Amino acid sequence: MTEQTLERIALFLRDLGQALHVSGAPAHDLERALNAAGARLGVKVEGFAVLTFLALTVVAEGQRRRVEMLRLPPYDFNMARLIGLRELCAAIRSAEELDAYCARLDALMRQPAPWSGWQFVGMGFLLSAAVALLLRGGWVEMACGGVIGTLFVAAYLRCARLPQLGPAVPVILCAGAALVAHGLAWLFPAQAPFVSAVAGVVFLLPGFMLTVAMSELATQNYLAGTGRLTGAFVLLFLMGAGLAIGTALAQAVLPFQPLGTQPGLPAWVIWPAIAGLGISLLAVLQAPWSSVHVSAGACLLAWAVYSLGEAALGNVVGAFFGALAVAVAGHLYQFASGRPAVLVQIPGLITLVPGSMGFRGLHALMSHDNAIGIGLLTDMLLTGAVLAVGLLLADNIMPLLTARKTDDAT
Repeated sequence: MTEQTLERIALFLRDLGQALHVSGAPAHDLERALNAAGARLGVKVEGFAVLTFLALTVVAEGQRRRVEMLRLPPYDFNMARLIGLRELCAAIRSAEELDAYCARLDALMRQPAPWSGWQFVGMGFLLSAAVALLLRGGWVEMACGGVIGTLFVAAYLRCARLPQLGPAVPVILCAGAALVAHGLAWLFPAQAPFVSAVAGVVFLLPGFMLTVAMSELATQNYLAGTGRLTGAFVLLFLMGAGLAIGTALAQAVLPFQPLGTQPGLPAWVIWPAIAGLGISLLAVLQAPWSSVHVSAGACLLAWAVYSLGEAALGNVVGAFFGALAVAVAGHLYQFASGRPAVLVQIPGLITLVPGSMGFRGLHALMSHDNAIGIGLLTDMLLTGAVLAVGLLLADNIMPLLTARKTDDAT
């Protein structure tokens, strides 16, 4: 291998690592993908990835080395692109076709997002309405939460064009959501405005980020996991501060006391809401529309297993079995269809993630309900940990079983 070829391989792996990062791949998946791609290209890769930094040492025959270091930009989950990148990694065979791999990578990164504009904003209504029901709201909370969610997503897309706002965006948007929730509660007093507000801002809640952070910590990627976990808590605090500011302003301008909530909805309503959540997650995750049945089915499976486990053994055990079930189902789906397991795993896990639990705990702390707030935050961390454990168990066991079945068939 010449020095020029080694340099081209190193640059390709660096760009591939950056693409995986900005598309939402966890640190351990990113490093594993680069190691496998490097082995197929005839080099050994020693990779180190954290949220803002990627370092690669590419070693060729004769111990020739090339080091690539890169500051990583902020990431945003894009499942369609991540699926394409994983297919590219699986297609890598030798360094002789490096030009084709580079062209394919460039084409993937130039593809527009599957969801944008009014379609993305419309999915915000469905997402927030479904979450309002999960938070034990009624029809009024579902409608008000959906309206707030629509406005919240539209404002978020608008603020994304102003990167100079930076960390102020969650504070501004959550304050606005609290003001709108208060105004809607004044018009429709038979509701819980806090439920409508939390459902409206669920698009930005870092529940899935927390689960990914726990999985990185479990795989001994301590810097990446600690950084992502810190980012999740900072975002929760910013959102909580915005909600508190908006609520205080609303009470000062238009003080009133809500009448309380209406009677609860029938139990069967939860299942259409979970299916609607799975559909709305297509936009949140930027997943292709062709996977709508997979996303909705994964959410229903996760909730069904969680409900059975919670009824028998409690919330934490229910979350563990729910995560394990969707993780196993993802590998079986990949084995049967050849499509990535993340199409099943990620929507199912998001159905179980404890983001709203942490948000309610933070709000309780700000309201000086210390015991309730600490309890909710503890439950959030514990639930995130068992979700990560369920995912890691399936990711380590199922490939061995499916590989053995493939060998037996041949």
